[in-house]
This record gives sequence, structure tokens and C-alpha cells, in this order.
Amino acid sequence: MNKNYSLLWLVLLPAIFVVTGCAMGTNAVGSSEKAVDTADTALVNGQFYIVDEENSWAEAVAIKDGIIVHVGSMKDVDSYIGENTEVIDLEGKFAMPSFVESHLHPLSTAYDRMFKVALHELSTPEEYVVAIKEFAEANPDKKGIMGAGFSRTLFDAVGPRKELLDAIDSTRPIGIVSSDIHSMWVNSKALEMIGITKDTPDPKGGVIARDPVTGEPSGLLQEDSAMQLAWGLFPQASKDDYKTSLLWVQKWMNRIGITTMHDAWTEFDPNFYQAYDELAKEGKLTVRVRGSWFVDPNANYIEEIEYGIELSEKFNHPHFQVHSFKFLTDNILEEETALLLEPYTHRPDFYGIKNWDDEDMVKAFAMIDKAGQQIHVHVIGDGAAKTTMDILEQIQKTNGKRDSRHSMAHIQMIRPEDVVRMGESGVSAHMSQTWMVVNEDYESVYLPYLGENRANNTYPQKSMFDAGINVTVASDLPTSEPDVMSAIYSGITRSSLGGEQLPPASECVSLEQMLKAATINGAYGNFLDDEVGSIEVGKKADIVVLSENLFEIDTEEIPDVGIEMTFFEGKRVYSKSGTYLPAIN
Repeated sequence: MNKNYSLLWLVLLPAIFVVTGCAMGTNAVGSSEKAVDTADTALVNGQFYIVDEENSWAEAVAIKDGIIVHVGSMKDVDSYIGENTEVIDLEGKFAMPSFVESHLHPLSTAYDRMFKVALHELSTPEEYVVAIKEFAEANPDKKGIMGAGFSRTLFDAVGPRKELLDAIDSTRPIGIVSSDIHSMWVNSKALEMIGITKDTPDPKGGVIARDPVTGEPSGLLQEDSAMQLAWGLFPQASKDDYKTSLLWVQKWMNRIGITTMHDAWTEFDPNFYQAYDELAKEGKLTVRVRGSWFVDPNANYIEEIEYGIELSEKFNHPHFQVHSFKFLTDNILEEETALLLEPYTHRPDFYGIKNWDDEDMVKAFAMIDKAGQQIHVHVIGDGAAKTTMDILEQIQKTNGKRDSRHSMAHIQMIRPEDVVRMGESGVSAHMSQTWMVVNEDYESVYLPYLGENRANNTYPQKSMFDAGINVTVASDLPTSEPDVMSAIYSGITRSSLGGEQLPPASECVSLEQMLKAATINGAYGNFLDDEVGSIEVGKKADIVVLSENLFEIDTEEIPDVGIEMTFFEGKRVYSKSGTYLPAIN
């Protein structure tokens, strides 16, 4: 009897190992997995770049309930495939975590393009006038004409003139916001209705552009405090308008491989934030949204922060949360409103505009940090960078240092010592890589206004990586398009395709660094690194499939690489063609 049982055990033992081996599987990053049911989806025959510290690769991924349950070889994925598993053969294509966009204005941009006259694709003032006129004639019942997307650099230092708009319509107010969102072009009727005259002083933090000869308002309101004077003249968006806009813009994001984005100017307007929240609860979002409430230095900022904290507690859906506050320490060089440590070259006594008094910013930052929320700061000039770091360090001493992941966006100019301070303080850098190119702005703004030495030492991205700063990808849409391939290319080369390189060349970074900036670093900056940003077991299946392996092509080819498929939590939300159909098991 004992002998027979022993023989039976020897027969069954190999079978037991086969069964348990099929149920367990292996993980390409070196950790064993728990037994799972068969997957809902299996992506096979791919080149998966994991984006981990070891720069690991895999051939196949299995997904169950939107979560990655296996990362490994083609052989090992078989045990996760059942008769109901959708198997997608990637045919050797390159795949990686889908992209995280760390600073953009998606909802306001979408609304502008869908419900206003959109000038973003036009390139001359003459084209602007034609488009605005056609829109005005097609909308005779609108009480005011709103538009967006004109380029500030197509005009002189004073900016576009009101007379161009007066010739289109002098009976209704017209307001056109610039593509960088830092100025509004208005007609005489708008100036009249808000009571702006030659004697009207500039609002704090803003500029009313004036004719250099007569001193009369010329038709440009620069920066938010000046633009706010005119907002009430125009119809405001409804919640349904915003929901329609959001559904449109998320398709755009999915098409270019983005499944997580940070709305860096979340409005306190209920129509704005409820559009996000309702679509999230309705299960209609195919992007994961994090946001920052915009804090106005000219309003009762204490009440705004209190209200923002209260609202933040109400939004708990994984697809929409706002636990951050947006500040503008300064503005932009193109409007001569960036804050510099040394004066503008052509204006020896002018250092730019500082939007916040130090005492107020300290109070606001401390209040937010103490509440456990994030601080997200627009910084362009080196003066703004120093001021922001001074205050961030001050509140760390007051409140105690914690894992806050506060951030600075853009950071066009910064002293080396402030780069080091960013690294030591754990401040993320949301960089706009597509701005790191030589273009008309470089010739018209950077050189004349900054001088050659300062103009040739902007965007020190490699220095930030070297300082241990969490560097991310941030297009600042609508200022520039959220084209991640172009951002990766610009970060590596500091040039546009085939163009001249922006100095210094020593600030170029590697492909591996840029891929992390576009994925896991962006996730980390939003406290999402335990959920997305890399292809690992237990994380959400946010994956993008590209037309080429970025490691096997020439750098000059990167901007032309296309998006084949985008997955959001295991759901295929974009497919370039019908090529990738479920394979036969």
C-alpha cells in the first residue's frame, strides 16, 4: 500500500508543478506574481519598454479589470489567456506607458476652439481679421465676439491695435485672447464699456498697452488682472458647453498617447469643475485628470484657498481630483512681464512684474502646505525662480518638510544655485521642452531684451536632472501643442526638426531621461506613481503603442513617430487603424 501511494505521488507531482506553474507566471522585472484568473486582454508579440530603474523590456502584457497582472515573455503569458481573453498581436511594435501631460489648459482650450473664433492655425494679422469678420457676420445675435489664438510675436512692442477690430464691428465688444493666454486684444467698444481711458491706471500685476505717441489705450490688455476687466462683457460657458469641449479634447489626448493630464488653471466656476466631475462619475472620461485651482492675487486669496480645499474634499473619483493650487509668480518675456534679477537690456530700470507681495505669498503657500495640498507655480524669469524657492524653503522650515511634491512650471531662467535648491527641496520641474528651440521669439525677445549671455542660458534641463529634480513634460497648451514626440525630440536636441540648436548644447538630455519625464516622472509629480507611469504588475494598464522603436531609429526621426494604439486602464481608447483586431487563440 505504501509503495503504491509513493508511485502515485511520483506520477502526480510533475502534473501539479505544471498546473501551478501555469497559474503563477513570471514578471519581467524580477518579482513573482500571485495566481490570477485568465486575463481580459493580452498584448503579445511586442517590444515593451517598462520604464523602471533597470530599463527593463518585455514581450507580452496581460490585463485583468484594467490592472496589469503579468509582464513577461511570450511563453509565460500563455497561462493568462483563456477563451474569453482578447489577444492583440502587436506584430513586434514598440510599446511603453502612455504619456502624462503635467501642465496644460485642456478644457479652456477646447472651449475656445469649439465655441469661439479660433486663430491658432493662422499665421498673419490679415488672416486674423478675415476669420474674426467671418465669425462676427455668422453670429449677428451674439452680444460680444470672443476669440483666441493670436500670436503676440506677430505685432510690435505695443501689440495689436484696436482699430483693426473696430473696422470689423464697432457696435459690439470684441475680445481675442493670445495663444499664450497672457493678453487680450480688444476693440474700442470693449474699452468704452469697461471705462478704460487714457487716465486709467494699470491694474496691479497687469498692463494696459498704450499708444506711444498719444498715450491712449491701444487695444491690448496684458496679463490676467488687466484681462479680467473685460471678461464680464462676453457670454460665459455653460456646463454643457464645457462637457462637450471636454469630450472633444480627450479624444485629441488619446490620439496622441496621453491618458493622464494636469489642468493647470482649474476654475472656481461651478460649470467648469462640475463638467469634469460629472463626466468622471458618468464613466465617460478616457483621461485621468488632476488639477490646480487658480489663486488670484488680486482677489481674497484666503477665501479662495479655503474654498478650494473644501471643494477638493468633494472630488474623490480616480479620474478627477484637484489637490493643488496654481500661482503665477511672474508672467512671460514676450509681454516683458517676466520677473528678472537683472533689468531688461533695453529698459535699464525695469525688472518685470511680480504678481504677489512676498508676505501674501508666504501666507498663501503656508496655508496650502499645512492643509497637505500641493503648490504649482508658474515661473519664467530668474527673479521669479529665486522668489518662489525662497518662500518654499521658508514654509518648509515653518510647517516641517514633508513629501509635498510642490512644483514650478516652465522655468525658462534660473540661477544654478536655485536649481540645487529645487533638488534639495524636492520641487518638481514641469518643463516645456518644445520651447527649447531657436525661433522668432529668440531673435525678437530673448536677445534684445536679455542680452546674449542670458538668452543663451535658458531652460537648463540637464542641470535639473543632474540635481535630482523630478523633471516632467508640459506643453502648456494652448501656448504649444501637446505633441509628446516633438517634446522628446526637443529635450534631446534643443532644436526643432532640422533647425538650429538653442544653446547651451550641454543641457541636452538622453532618450531614457525624456521617456521618464513623459511618464513616471509626470505620474510622480501628481502622486500617481504607484498607479501609472510604468508597465508593472499591479499598476493600471495605461499603455501606448508606437509606430517605431524609439531606441532603434535616428533621433531626427522621432518627431515623425506615430501613435498606433492607446490604452486607458486596459480599454483601447484609440486605434489608428483596424489592423489590430483580436487574434485567434
